[in-house]
Amino acid sequence: MEAFEKVVHKIGNWGTVLGAVFMLAIALLVTFTVIGRAFHIAFPGTFDLVETMMVVSIAFALVFGQLQDRHLRTELTMDRIKGRLKSGLESFLGVLSLFYWVVLLYTGVELGIDRYVGGEATELLDVPVTPFRAVWIFALLLMVVLLALKLINHVKRLIKGGDEI
Repeated sequence: MEAFEKVVHKIGNWGTVLGAVFMLAIALLVTFTVIGRAFHIAFPGTFDLVETMMVVSIAFALVFGQLQDRHLRTELTMDRIKGRLKSGLESFLGVLSLFYWVVLLYTGVELGIDRYVGGEATELLDVPVTPFRAVWIFALLLMVVLLALKLINHVKRLIKGGDEI
C-alpha cells in the first residue's frame, strides 16, 4: 500500500509541474498578446488557447492542494478534537469528500465520452478539446485515489482509537 501511495504522490507531483508549465505558457501567451495589441498585431485564438490550457493548470492545482492537505476545512475545530472523535469526524468528512469527487469523476467521464463522440473543438482555432478533457478526468481520478487513501488512513486511526497510525 505504501509503494502505491508513493507512486500516486509522484504522479501528482509531476502533474503539478505540468500545471505550472501550462500557467507559464498562459502568462507568456497573454503577455505576447498584450504587446502585440500595442503594435496593432492580433493573435487570433488566444482565448481558445488560454481556456483549454487552464484546464490542465486548474486540474493539477486541485491535486496539489490535496497532496499538501491544504484544502478548506475547519482546522480551528479539528485541531482541538482528539482521539476517536477526531478520527470519526475525519472519516465521515472523508466519505463525503470522496462521494463528491466520485460524482465529479463520473460526470466528467460521461461528458467526455459524449463530447468525444461529437468531436468537440474550440471555436476559432478548431483545437480538439478531448485531450484537455482527458487530463481533467485523469486529475479527477488522481484526486479520488488520494481521497480514498486518506480515508483508509482515517478509518485505521478510528479503529486503533488514536490520532496517529
